[in-house]
Amino acid sequence: MDKEFLAREAARLRDDPVFREALSKIRADAVERIIAAPAADTDKITELQALARACDRLPSELEAMIQSAQPRQIPRAV
Repeated sequence: MDKEFLAREAARLRDDPVFREALSKIRADAVERIIAAPAADTDKITELQALARACDRLPSELEAMIQSAQPRQIPRAV
């Protein structure tokens, strides 16, 4: 896939309120399940932490895709 296509799709997802709401609900559910999980169940807690972390990271990854399609300006020597 080319960078322009990825940037358009990333911007569409970033601006989609349904997508943002779904991501927010997934993260909130993971956090609630972490809170309710027994402290001894470290595998489950780690899995849920990874899910919440992925939800947190997704918006910045979309921004990176959008920025990667922008033309780069080469600094000029003065």
